[in-house]
Order: sequence, then C-alpha cells, then structure tokens
Amino acid sequence: MPIDGVEEREIASALDNLLNAPGARISARGARFLRYVVQKAIEGKSAQLKAYTIAVDVFGRGVDFDPAKDAVVRNEATRLRSALALYYAVDGASESVAILLPVGGYVPRFERRQAKVTGSSGRNETLVRTGLRPMSAEARPEEARRGPEHKIPIIVVRAAAGGGPGEASSRMIRSVVAALVPYHGLRIAGLEPHRSFEELVTSLRPSGAGSLYVLDIAADVEDRVLRCHWMLSEHRSGLILASREEIESAGASSMMAAEKAVGEAIARQIGQRWGIINVNERKLHPDKHQDAYSCVVHAFTYVATLEDSEQISIRKCLESAVSKEPLYSDAWAMLSYIHMNEVRGLYAKPTESGKILQEALGMADQAIRAAPHSALAHTMRSTVLFAMGRFEEFERAGRQAIALNPGSGEHQLMLGNRLYVMGRYEEGAELVRQANAHGYYHPAMAYGVPILELYRKRDYEGAFKLASNFSIDEKYYFLHVMLAAICGQLGATAKAEMHLQILRHLRPNYATEFYIDWRGRKFQEDYIAHIAEGLDKAGFAVTDTRIDP
Repeated sequence: MPIDGVEEREIASALDNLLNAPGARISARGARFLRYVVQKAIEGKSAQLKAYTIAVDVFGRGVDFDPAKDAVVRNEATRLRSALALYYAVDGASESVAILLPVGGYVPRFERRQAKVTGSSGRNETLVRTGLRPMSAEARPEEARRGPEHKIPIIVVRAAAGGGPGEASSRMIRSVVAALVPYHGLRIAGLEPHRSFEELVTSLRPSGAGSLYVLDIAADVEDRVLRCHWMLSEHRSGLILASREEIESAGASSMMAAEKAVGEAIARQIGQRWGIINVNERKLHPDKHQDAYSCVVHAFTYVATLEDSEQISIRKCLESAVSKEPLYSDAWAMLSYIHMNEVRGLYAKPTESGKILQEALGMADQAIRAAPHSALAHTMRSTVLFAMGRFEEFERAGRQAIALNPGSGEHQLMLGNRLYVMGRYEEGAELVRQANAHGYYHPAMAYGVPILELYRKRDYEGAFKLASNFSIDEKYYFLHVMLAAICGQLGATAKAEMHLQILRHLRPNYATEFYIDWRGRKFQEDYIAHIAEGLDKAGFAVTDTRIDP
C-alpha cells in the first residue's frame, strides 16, 4: 500500500540507496533507528513510534526507560535529521524519493522529488532551488526568463583558493550547503570536480541577469576545535561583502554537531531576511516596481518597518507581481502578509476585515501550493491565522515553518512574538531569547518582546535601557507607543512627549484607535490596561470605543 503516495518498493529502494551512500554520514545507530521507523511505517504501525518503544527496541534500553531523563532518542533523531538534510541537498540531490523525519515526532515521511537539474553543458551540478517552480533540464533560457527565477540570487559554495579542499573544508562545505538550502529566495550551487568555475557561472547565468555570489570556505580542526573562515563576495563587481571566522569546540559532542552549528551560523548571516545578501539585493534593485523579484525584495523591508506611506504601494506592487508570476511563492507569501496588515494596521473598514483576512489566507495557501517546503510561506500562513484568531492552526503552521528551516531563528522569533502576545509570556519570551542568541534580526522583531516583558514585570528602567540600545525607525509607530508608555511610568514626561509627537504625526487618531489596535494584535486585556496606564501618565489619554453587550 502506498505511503504518502510512494510505493513500498520505492521506499525500500530509497532506504537502501541512502544507507549505502558514502556521503550519507549516518552512523550505525542512526541506520538502525531509520530502518526501524521506516519498517514500522510500512507495516502500518506508525502509532507505535514513540520515544519509549524506539529506546527499548532499537537502543536496548530497559523497560524502566524514562524519556524525560534519557534523551537518547531525541538526540539520535536530531543527528539523523541533519544527516538526511545534508544527504538530499548534496549527494542525494538526484534521488527521486526522499525519506524525511519531521521535527516533533518519529514518524517518517516519504516525498517524491524533482530530479537533479542538468546544466546547459550536459553535466550535472548540485543546484538547489527554494521557493520557486523548478525549471526542467530542457527549458530554454528565454523560457526561464518568463519567471522570477532568472533574478533569484545564486550562491556558489566552493573551497577557498590555495589548493584542493582538505577533509575539514569538504565537510564544512556540505554543512553550509545543507544549512543554506531551506532559506527562501536563494539558489545554491556547488562547484564540481573537473568543471571550471567559469563553466558553472555560464550555465547558471546564461542571460547575465541576476546576482551571483561566491562563498569561499576554508576549515581545519585542531584539538577538537573547528575553525572555519568564510568569505562572501559579489561575483561581477568583485566586492567582498563579508570575511569572518567561526570557531566551535566539539567538546564531548560529535564533530558533526560542531559542523552543523557553524554551518547554521554562516547560513543565518547570509540568508535570512536581514542578512548580507538581502541587504545587498535591496541596493542592487532600488526600484520595487522594476519586476516581481525587486518588489519582493522591498516587501521584506516593509514588513520590518510597517511604514504607513508604503502600505498601498507595496500591496499594488505585489498584486502586479503575482499577476505576472502566478507561481512565485515568495510574492504570494508577502502579499498575504500585506493583506493581513490591512486589518491589523487599521487601514481597512471593520466591516471588511473578515473578507480581507480570508483573502489573505487564500494567498498564503497559494504560496504553499507553489512551494510546499517554503518556511516563509508557512510563517505567513501562521501570521494570518493568528490575526483570524485561529490559534491552534496558527501555532501548528508556525512550528511547521520552524521544522522546515530549523537553523534560522527568524521563524522561531515570529512564533515566539505571537505566543507572547496571546498571554503565553514565559514560553514566548524564551523562544525569542533563543532566537536572538543565535543571530541578528531586525530590532523591531528582536527586541519587541524583551522590552514588553521588562515592562510587564514593571522593570521600566530596564525596558527603557534596552530600547535605547538600538536605533528606532521613526516611521514605525508601534515602538513609539511602547516608549511613550515606558517614559510615562518613569515620570520622564519630556522624553514621553518626544515620542508622542511622532506618534501623533504618524497616527493622528491613535487616541481612539489604541484599543482597536492592541486588541487586533491579540494582546491580553490586563496587558492593554497596563500600557494604557503608562500612556495616561505620559499625558496621552486613550479612549475605549468598544461597546460591551
């Protein structure tokens, strides 16, 4: 009987190919684990795949095994997921069936995949696309130019100059590629043996359109300490955008875990929405109306600043993008967010809110249909569901986004922010803390919850000090509301008035919009009253226009 649309014989063949592949890097324990869960799934016994049964049957633990005290199954599952992601990104890129182990359980999933893309030279190249429709090997360059793919940045990952790559560098390149693959809006290519860099560039960019970046990797290991130097440059200009070193001690853990940590750290700095490449792409594409890709690049910036004057322009730009490129997942995902913000940002009439949110959900669903494994698409769907008050579905979609790109803290940050708002304060704040510990994100997203948490605990000095540590975009009204309330609680009326003047300019009717705004964002009533108290002390009285039945 087929499982996930894949026949049993195909699953068995995929498992054999995986476990016998030299580049799979799956330990003997991991192989036993994988064979066990796959066999149970084939036998229709997926319900038995719990930590206890796996620990007893696979790892020989006794009947008194307690998963809360012994993390053997969780740890092995984590290592196995990393090995699977790396294998199917590089050596197993041509496999027609992939075996996956989704985060949150031990039931495997089986997925049909596109074959490895063939370049114009006729030789295979390791090329992974995310968030876009795959282009067939036979597609002509002019056909490719009909979609946004010809503009999507390509990163060529290679060993740094100075001779052939050693084992440490080769392993590190694999880990970086595996970590970069889940990031939306990027294409990742690996340089093959016996093929020149110039040949690869010509096959990747036959028309010359779109950016091409080169990521040079050099790594070595000494006394179980991994050092990796990496340099990212823009190919055409030769401009070096970053040159950094990552150091990770393996300690008592495996070297693979250290490589994974370093690979994810490099990928976060390069691939996330406020990372090196997206910042550079915004400079290279200053006109958001130039084409669909340029519009999406600028939409990422807007989502961080939520500048009122840009809402209509960005919406029209994205509507044009999906009209011209109906399979462009990133454009649909960003458009779903912009439509949701029509309601949350108080641009829409209250009587139209339900219809607009339903349209936004349809757009997010379209983004997922175009790219089922896009973490961005699932995050935007989660955001819309949250605005609709469908909290169980919101959380499920948010955790799915994290599972699709576990190395990026961005989706963890988005989920944490919303869990906090809905009153799960400790859980939400911890998710945000974990995300911030692993990377840099836009201050409005990264620092909002830490400031709100200090305010909730009435540590107003701490909240003001934290808010003062980063530059606030004067056009983002919400941060001025928070700072005015903080200053009000501190009795710093002069500083509060400075923020209130900006707020009045940005939102002239905010005194009557305050409760609508904060309730629309799903803040709890006691928290809203606490903020209103701070604003009142700052000299800004807000009016609750809601009429309770």
